Amino acid sequence: MEYKKRIMIVDDSIIDQMITTRVLKTNYTYDEIVTMASATEALAYFDNHINNPALLPNLILLDLDMPLMNGFGFLERFNNYSNSIKATCAIVVLTASEVLSDIEKMKSHPHVVTLISKPLDKNSLIPLIQSYF
Repeated sequence: MEYKKRIMIVDDSIIDQMITTRVLKTNYTYDEIVTMASATEALAYFDNHINNPALLPNLILLDLDMPLMNGFGFLERFNNYSNSIKATCAIVVLTASEVLSDIEKMKSHPHVVTLISKPLDKNSLIPLIQSYF
């Protein structure tokens, strides 16, 4: 089965979704962008496609501050997936937060490759896109 280059945006802000999508579409090559408005919606996507890894994203752009379930909650649940799933999905946390304890906790999480400040700038993604695509 052919694996596509897929990016998942998990962000409750429609404005941030649009900005991130625009930065990706105008600056990078990929096959598909999947947009989720919440962490629970993103986890449901994973649960629905767990047996078909070709449909899972290679890169997840995860907002830290979301209602109901924040980025920490997503990562806690993501940790329950198999090692093969976790190894194929790099996670980048996007945040406007300046809470140092949250930032340090995210930076030290084993599944987070980096933390990027919002609003997203095309140059902040260059090394990541080159690494994963």
